[in-house]
Amino acid sequence: MVNPRGATYLARLTPPGKSAIATLSLFGPSAWEIIFKVFKPRNKKPLPISPVPGDVFLGRLGQGHGDEVILGCKTISPMHLEIHPHGGTQVVSMLLEFLQAEGATLCSWQDFITHTTTDPLQSMALILLNQATTIEPSKILLDQFHGAFRLWLDSFLVSITQGDCENALALLVDIAKYSFLSSRLVDPWKVVLAGPTNAGKSSLMNILAGYQRSIVSEVPGTTRDVLWLETAIEGWPISFADTAGLRNSSDPLENAGMLMGTNAMEQADLVLWVQDCSVAEIQPPVLFNNKKVVEVINKIDLDGFNASRLRKDSMGISALSGLGVDALLSKIISELVSPIPKPLQAVAFHPLLKSALEKSKEFVDKGRLLEVPKLWVSFQKNQN
Repeated sequence: MVNPRGATYLARLTPPGKSAIATLSLFGPSAWEIIFKVFKPRNKKPLPISPVPGDVFLGRLGQGHGDEVILGCKTISPMHLEIHPHGGTQVVSMLLEFLQAEGATLCSWQDFITHTTTDPLQSMALILLNQATTIEPSKILLDQFHGAFRLWLDSFLVSITQGDCENALALLVDIAKYSFLSSRLVDPWKVVLAGPTNAGKSSLMNILAGYQRSIVSEVPGTTRDVLWLETAIEGWPISFADTAGLRNSSDPLENAGMLMGTNAMEQADLVLWVQDCSVAEIQPPVLFNNKKVVEVINKIDLDGFNASRLRKDSMGISALSGLGVDALLSKIISELVSPIPKPLQAVAFHPLLKSALEKSKEFVDKGRLLEVPKLWVSFQKNQN
Protein backbone atom coordinates (compact mmCIF):
# COMPACT_ATOMS: atom_id res chain seq x y z
CA MET A 1 0.00 0.00 0.00
CA VAL A 2 1.51 3.34 -0.99
CA ASN A 3 0.30 6.25 1.07
CA PRO A 4 -3.46 6.49 0.47
CA ARG A 5 -3.84 9.47 2.80
CA GLY A 6 -0.92 11.52 1.49
CA ALA A 7 1.14 11.14 4.66
CA THR A 8 4.91 11.50 4.60
CA TYR A 9 6.46 8.62 6.52
CA LEU A 10 9.71 8.58 8.46
CA ALA A 11 11.53 5.53 9.80
CA ARG A 12 14.89 4.45 11.10
CA LEU A 13 16.03 1.53 8.94
CA THR A 14 19.20 0.61 10.84
CA PRO A 15 18.88 -1.23 14.19
CA PRO A 16 18.68 0.82 17.39
CA GLY A 17 21.95 1.33 19.23
CA LYS A 18 25.30 2.99 18.68
CA SER A 19 26.87 2.77 15.24
CA ALA A 20 29.09 4.82 12.97
CA ILE A 21 26.26 5.69 10.57
CA ALA A 22 22.47 5.32 10.74
CA THR A 23 19.94 5.29 7.93
CA LEU A 24 16.69 7.26 8.09
CA SER A 25 14.16 7.10 5.30
CA LEU A 26 11.58 9.74 4.36
CA PHE A 27 8.79 8.87 1.95
CA GLY A 28 5.78 10.81 0.73
CA PRO A 29 4.56 13.94 -1.04
CA SER A 30 6.01 16.37 1.53
CA ALA A 31 9.42 14.70 1.87
CA TRP A 32 11.34 17.14 -0.30
CA GLU A 33 9.40 20.14 1.01
CA ILE A 34 10.44 19.22 4.56
CA ILE A 35 14.09 18.69 3.63
CA PHE A 36 14.22 21.82 1.44
CA LYS A 37 13.36 23.98 4.46
CA VAL A 38 15.75 22.47 6.99
CA PHE A 39 18.77 21.03 5.12
CA LYS A 40 21.85 23.25 4.85
CA PRO A 41 24.23 22.13 2.04
CA ARG A 42 27.88 22.22 2.98
CA ASN A 43 28.85 23.87 -0.30
CA LYS A 44 26.43 26.77 0.48
CA LYS A 45 24.59 26.20 -2.83
CA PRO A 46 20.79 26.02 -2.52
CA LEU A 47 19.10 22.69 -3.04
CA PRO A 48 17.36 22.21 -6.40
CA ILE A 49 13.62 22.82 -6.54
CA SER A 50 13.24 19.16 -7.45
CA PRO A 51 15.98 16.53 -7.08
CA VAL A 52 16.91 13.82 -9.55
CA PRO A 53 17.07 10.15 -8.52
CA GLY A 54 20.67 9.42 -7.61
CA ASP A 55 21.40 12.95 -6.36
CA VAL A 56 23.58 13.02 -3.23
CA PHE A 57 24.10 16.05 -0.97
CA LEU A 58 26.37 16.67 2.01
CA GLY A 59 25.21 19.13 4.63
CA ARG A 60 23.67 19.71 8.05
CA LEU A 61 20.26 18.81 9.37
CA GLY A 62 18.59 19.65 12.67
CA GLN A 63 18.12 22.51 15.07
CA GLY A 64 21.03 24.85 15.78
CA HIS A 65 24.29 23.30 14.65
CA GLY A 66 22.45 20.04 13.84
CA ASP A 67 24.33 17.00 12.55
CA GLU A 68 26.35 16.53 9.40
CA VAL A 69 24.49 14.10 7.17
CA ILE A 70 24.49 12.63 3.69
CA LEU A 71 21.18 13.11 1.87
CA GLY A 72 20.27 10.89 -1.08
CA CYS A 73 17.31 10.86 -3.47
CA LYS A 74 16.11 7.35 -4.35
CA THR A 75 12.96 8.18 -6.36
CA ILE A 76 10.88 11.27 -7.05
CA SER A 77 7.54 9.72 -7.99
CA PRO A 78 6.82 8.96 -5.24
CA MET A 79 9.42 11.01 -3.38
CA HIS A 80 11.77 8.76 -1.41
CA LEU A 81 14.80 10.18 0.39
CA GLU A 82 17.47 8.58 2.55
CA ILE A 83 19.37 10.42 5.28
CA HIS A 84 22.63 9.07 6.71
CA PRO A 85 23.59 10.80 9.97
CA HIS A 86 26.07 9.74 12.61
CA GLY A 87 24.79 6.62 14.36
CA GLY A 88 24.74 7.75 17.98
CA THR A 89 21.41 7.19 19.72
CA GLN A 90 21.04 10.80 20.84
CA VAL A 91 21.79 12.17 17.37
CA VAL A 92 19.30 9.85 15.70
CA SER A 93 16.60 10.58 18.29
CA MET A 94 17.16 14.32 17.83
CA LEU A 95 16.77 14.08 14.05
CA LEU A 96 13.67 11.88 14.25
CA GLU A 97 12.01 14.31 16.66
CA PHE A 98 13.05 17.26 14.49
CA LEU A 99 11.62 15.75 11.29
CA GLN A 100 8.43 14.78 13.11
CA ALA A 101 8.01 18.39 14.21
CA GLU A 102 8.33 19.40 10.55
CA GLY A 103 5.37 17.17 9.60
CA ALA A 104 6.73 13.67 9.01
CA THR A 105 4.88 10.68 10.47
CA LEU A 106 7.22 8.40 12.43
CA CYS A 107 6.62 4.66 12.06
CA SER A 108 8.43 1.35 12.56
CA TRP A 109 10.58 -0.06 9.76
CA GLN A 110 7.99 -2.81 9.25
CA ASP A 111 5.17 -0.28 8.81
CA PHE A 112 7.44 1.80 6.58
CA ILE A 113 7.85 -1.17 4.24
CA THR A 114 4.07 -1.73 4.22
CA HIS A 115 3.39 1.93 3.47
CA THR A 116 5.99 2.21 0.72
CA THR A 117 5.57 -1.10 -1.15
CA THR A 118 2.73 -1.40 -3.65
CA ASP A 119 2.44 -5.20 -3.58
CA PRO A 120 1.36 -6.53 -0.14
CA LEU A 121 2.91 -9.92 -0.90
CA GLN A 122 6.20 -8.23 -1.67
CA SER A 123 6.09 -6.21 1.54
CA MET A 124 5.37 -9.37 3.59
CA ALA A 125 8.37 -11.09 2.01
CA LEU A 126 10.64 -8.08 2.53
CA ILE A 127 9.74 -7.78 6.23
CA LEU A 128 10.55 -11.45 6.80
CA LEU A 129 13.69 -11.21 4.67
CA ASN A 130 14.98 -8.53 7.03
CA GLN A 131 14.42 -10.90 9.95
CA ALA A 132 15.90 -14.06 8.42
CA THR A 133 19.17 -15.09 10.06
CA THR A 134 20.44 -17.86 7.77
CA ILE A 135 21.07 -18.25 4.07
CA GLU A 136 18.53 -20.86 2.93
CA PRO A 137 15.43 -19.05 4.26
CA SER A 138 16.89 -15.80 2.90
CA LYS A 139 17.13 -17.29 -0.59
CA ILE A 140 13.53 -18.52 -0.43
CA LEU A 141 12.24 -15.17 0.81
CA LEU A 142 14.23 -13.31 -1.83
CA ASP A 143 12.58 -15.45 -4.52
CA GLN A 144 9.16 -14.60 -3.07
CA PHE A 145 10.07 -10.91 -2.91
CA HIS A 146 10.96 -11.06 -6.60
CA GLY A 147 7.56 -12.55 -7.40
CA ALA A 148 7.65 -16.35 -7.11
CA PHE A 149 4.48 -16.53 -5.00
CA ARG A 150 2.81 -13.72 -6.96
CA LEU A 151 3.34 -15.60 -10.25
CA TRP A 152 1.92 -18.75 -8.69
CA LEU A 153 -1.11 -16.87 -7.37
CA ASP A 154 -1.80 -15.21 -10.75
CA SER A 155 -1.66 -18.58 -12.48
CA PHE A 156 -3.91 -20.16 -9.84
CA LEU A 157 -6.53 -17.40 -10.12
CA VAL A 158 -6.53 -17.70 -13.94
CA SER A 159 -7.35 -21.41 -13.55
CA ILE A 160 -10.12 -20.50 -11.11
CA THR A 161 -11.70 -17.88 -13.39
CA GLN A 162 -11.55 -20.33 -16.32
CA GLY A 163 -13.21 -23.02 -14.22
CA ASP A 164 -10.22 -25.33 -14.57
CA CYS A 165 -10.51 -27.13 -11.23
CA GLU A 166 -8.06 -29.84 -12.23
CA ASN A 167 -5.20 -27.41 -12.83
CA ALA A 168 -6.16 -25.31 -9.79
CA LEU A 169 -5.99 -28.38 -7.56
CA ALA A 170 -2.67 -29.43 -9.11
CA LEU A 171 -1.23 -26.00 -8.29
CA LEU A 172 -2.52 -26.23 -4.72
CA VAL A 173 -1.07 -29.71 -4.25
CA ASP A 174 2.31 -28.59 -5.56
CA ILE A 175 2.65 -25.57 -3.29
CA ALA A 176 1.26 -27.47 -0.27
CA LYS A 177 4.41 -29.61 -0.26
CA TYR A 178 6.30 -26.62 1.12
CA SER A 179 3.69 -25.38 3.60
CA PHE A 180 5.78 -26.65 6.53
CA LEU A 181 8.16 -23.75 5.83
CA SER A 182 5.53 -21.08 6.51
CA SER A 183 6.57 -20.70 10.16
CA ARG A 184 10.22 -21.73 9.87
CA LEU A 185 11.87 -19.14 7.64
CA VAL A 186 12.53 -16.79 10.55
CA ASP A 187 11.92 -18.85 13.69
CA PRO A 188 14.31 -21.81 14.10
CA TRP A 189 13.36 -25.46 14.29
CA LYS A 190 13.60 -26.83 17.83
CA VAL A 191 15.72 -29.96 18.24
CA VAL A 192 15.84 -31.46 21.74
CA LEU A 193 18.63 -33.74 23.00
CA ALA A 194 17.02 -36.26 25.33
CA GLY A 195 17.93 -39.61 26.84
CA PRO A 196 19.11 -41.34 29.99
CA THR A 197 21.78 -39.83 32.25
CA ASN A 198 25.42 -39.98 31.17
CA ALA A 199 24.54 -40.83 27.55
CA GLY A 200 26.65 -37.91 26.31
CA LYS A 201 23.97 -35.34 25.54
CA SER A 202 25.99 -32.45 26.97
CA SER A 203 29.13 -33.58 25.13
CA LEU A 204 27.11 -33.66 21.90
CA MET A 205 25.75 -30.18 22.65
CA ASN A 206 29.28 -28.87 23.12
CA ILE A 207 30.56 -30.30 19.85
CA LEU A 208 27.55 -28.78 18.07
CA ALA A 209 28.30 -25.42 19.69
CA GLY A 210 32.03 -25.53 19.08
CA TYR A 211 32.62 -24.51 22.70
CA GLN A 212 31.62 -25.71 26.19
CA ARG A 213 27.95 -24.72 26.23
CA SER A 214 27.00 -27.50 28.67
CA ILE A 215 28.77 -28.85 31.76
CA VAL A 216 30.10 -32.36 31.18
CA SER A 217 30.51 -34.70 34.16
CA GLU A 218 30.42 -38.39 34.94
CA VAL A 219 28.11 -37.62 37.88
CA PRO A 220 24.51 -38.51 36.89
CA GLY A 221 22.08 -35.59 37.01
CA THR A 222 24.65 -32.87 36.32
CA THR A 223 22.45 -31.14 33.70
CA ARG A 224 19.43 -29.66 35.49
CA ASP A 225 18.40 -26.68 33.37
CA VAL A 226 17.37 -26.69 29.73
CA LEU A 227 20.27 -25.13 27.84
CA TRP A 228 19.47 -23.71 24.40
CA LEU A 229 21.86 -23.17 21.50
CA GLU A 230 20.90 -21.33 18.32
CA THR A 231 22.95 -22.21 15.27
CA ALA A 232 22.66 -23.01 11.56
CA ILE A 233 22.98 -26.36 9.83
CA GLU A 234 23.43 -26.38 6.06
CA GLY A 235 22.01 -22.85 6.01
CA TRP A 236 18.86 -23.58 8.08
CA PRO A 237 18.16 -22.08 11.55
CA ILE A 238 18.19 -24.66 14.34
CA SER A 239 17.77 -24.27 18.09
CA PHE A 240 19.16 -27.19 20.10
CA ALA A 241 18.15 -27.92 23.70
CA ASP A 242 20.26 -29.96 26.12
CA THR A 243 17.96 -31.50 28.73
CA ALA A 244 18.39 -33.32 32.02
CA GLY A 245 18.97 -37.05 31.76
CA LEU A 246 15.86 -39.15 32.43
CA ARG A 247 16.02 -41.51 35.41
CA ASN A 248 14.24 -42.24 38.70
CA SER A 249 15.46 -39.75 41.29
CA SER A 250 14.51 -38.58 44.80
CA ASP A 251 16.29 -35.25 44.31
CA PRO A 252 13.61 -32.50 43.98
CA LEU A 253 15.98 -30.24 42.04
CA GLU A 254 16.85 -32.99 39.57
CA ASN A 255 13.17 -33.88 39.16
CA ALA A 256 12.40 -30.21 38.45
CA GLY A 257 15.11 -30.26 35.77
CA MET A 258 13.58 -33.37 34.19
CA LEU A 259 10.17 -31.66 34.16
CA MET A 260 11.68 -28.65 32.39
CA GLY A 261 13.20 -31.04 29.86
CA THR A 262 9.83 -32.71 29.31
CA ASN A 263 8.26 -29.31 28.63
CA ALA A 264 11.01 -28.57 26.09
CA MET A 265 10.39 -31.92 24.40
CA GLU A 266 6.72 -31.03 23.94
CA GLN A 267 7.82 -28.00 21.86
CA ALA A 268 10.31 -30.01 19.82
CA ASP A 269 10.14 -30.43 16.06
CA LEU A 270 12.65 -33.27 16.40
CA VAL A 271 14.00 -35.28 19.33
CA LEU A 272 17.48 -36.79 19.34
CA TRP A 273 17.21 -39.80 21.67
CA VAL A 274 20.83 -40.17 22.80
CA GLN A 275 22.04 -43.45 24.33
CA ASP A 276 25.37 -44.88 25.47
CA CYS A 277 26.34 -47.87 23.33
CA SER A 278 28.00 -49.55 26.33
CA VAL A 279 24.82 -49.88 28.41
CA ALA A 280 21.49 -51.58 27.86
CA GLU A 281 19.15 -49.97 25.36
CA ILE A 282 16.30 -47.83 26.72
CA GLN A 283 13.23 -47.12 24.62
CA PRO A 284 12.03 -43.50 24.23
CA PRO A 285 9.17 -42.58 26.60
CA VAL A 286 5.54 -42.60 25.44
CA LEU A 287 5.44 -38.80 25.22
CA PHE A 288 7.60 -39.07 22.07
CA ASN A 289 4.97 -41.08 20.21
CA ASN A 290 3.74 -38.05 18.26
CA LYS A 291 7.23 -36.65 17.67
CA LYS A 292 9.88 -37.21 15.05
CA VAL A 293 12.65 -39.11 16.82
CA VAL A 294 16.18 -39.93 15.66
CA GLU A 295 17.99 -42.53 17.75
CA VAL A 296 21.60 -41.51 18.38
CA ILE A 297 24.01 -44.18 19.67
CA ASN A 298 26.93 -42.41 21.31
CA LYS A 299 30.48 -43.53 22.27
CA ILE A 300 30.95 -45.82 19.27
CA ASP A 301 34.69 -45.17 19.54
CA LEU A 302 34.84 -47.33 22.68
CA ASP A 303 36.68 -50.63 22.44
CA GLY A 304 34.28 -53.51 22.04
CA PHE A 305 31.53 -51.50 20.35
CA ASN A 306 29.14 -53.89 18.59
CA ALA A 307 27.97 -52.46 15.26
CA SER A 308 24.84 -54.63 15.44
CA ARG A 309 23.56 -52.14 18.04
CA LEU A 310 22.95 -49.70 15.16
CA ARG A 311 19.59 -50.17 13.52
CA LYS A 312 18.75 -49.00 10.02
CA ASP A 313 17.55 -45.53 11.02
CA SER A 314 19.81 -44.94 14.05
CA MET A 315 22.94 -42.79 13.92
CA GLY A 316 26.24 -43.84 15.48
CA ILE A 317 28.48 -41.06 16.78
CA SER A 318 31.28 -40.21 19.16
CA ALA A 319 30.52 -36.88 20.81
CA LEU A 320 34.07 -36.94 22.17
CA SER A 321 35.92 -37.25 18.86
CA GLY A 322 33.24 -35.93 16.49
CA LEU A 323 32.99 -39.22 14.60
CA GLY A 324 29.64 -39.43 12.79
CA VAL A 325 28.49 -35.94 13.82
CA ASP A 326 28.50 -34.55 10.25
CA ALA A 327 26.26 -37.42 9.14
CA LEU A 328 23.98 -36.72 12.11
CA LEU A 329 23.66 -33.06 11.11
CA SER A 330 22.68 -34.05 7.57
CA LYS A 331 20.13 -36.48 9.04
CA ILE A 332 18.64 -33.68 11.14
CA ILE A 333 18.12 -31.50 8.07
CA SER A 334 16.63 -34.34 6.03
CA GLU A 335 14.11 -34.96 8.84
CA LEU A 336 13.15 -31.30 9.21
CA VAL A 337 13.40 -29.83 5.71
CA SER A 338 11.88 -32.13 3.12
CA PRO A 339 11.37 -31.39 0.35
CA ILE A 340 13.78 -28.48 -0.07
CA PRO A 341 12.37 -25.94 -2.56
CA LYS A 342 14.24 -25.46 -5.81
CA PRO A 343 15.23 -21.92 -6.85
CA LEU A 344 12.23 -19.75 -7.86
CA GLN A 345 9.76 -22.22 -6.31
CA ALA A 346 6.65 -20.54 -4.94
CA VAL A 347 6.37 -21.05 -1.18
CA ALA A 348 3.65 -20.04 1.29
CA PHE A 349 6.23 -18.07 3.24
CA HIS A 350 3.92 -16.82 6.02
CA PRO A 351 1.38 -18.65 8.23
CA LEU A 352 -1.36 -16.33 6.92
CA LEU A 353 -0.59 -17.45 3.36
CA LYS A 354 -0.74 -21.08 4.44
CA SER A 355 -4.19 -20.47 5.96
CA ALA A 356 -5.40 -18.71 2.81
CA LEU A 357 -4.22 -21.63 0.67
CA GLU A 358 -6.02 -24.12 2.91
CA LYS A 359 -9.21 -22.05 2.64
CA SER A 360 -8.79 -21.87 -1.15
CA LYS A 361 -8.57 -25.65 -1.35
CA GLU A 362 -11.70 -25.95 0.77
CA PHE A 363 -13.58 -23.69 -1.67
CA VAL A 364 -12.29 -25.59 -4.71
CA ASP A 365 -13.18 -28.97 -3.19
CA LYS A 366 -16.72 -27.73 -2.58
CA GLY A 367 -17.03 -26.18 -6.04
CA ARG A 368 -17.33 -22.65 -4.64
CA LEU A 369 -14.93 -21.18 -7.19
CA LEU A 370 -16.41 -17.68 -7.06
CA GLU A 371 -15.32 -17.41 -3.42
CA VAL A 372 -11.62 -17.90 -4.21
CA PRO A 373 -10.85 -14.55 -5.94
CA LYS A 374 -12.82 -12.74 -3.21
CA LEU A 375 -10.71 -14.49 -0.59
CA TRP A 376 -7.45 -13.29 -2.12
CA VAL A 377 -8.69 -9.74 -2.73
CA SER A 378 -9.71 -9.56 0.94
CA PHE A 379 -6.44 -11.12 2.06
CA GLN A 380 -4.31 -8.55 0.25
CA LYS A 381 -6.43 -5.64 1.48
CA ASN A 382 -6.03 -6.84 5.05
CA GLN A 383 -2.23 -6.81 4.71
CA ASN A 384 -2.43 -3.08 4.06
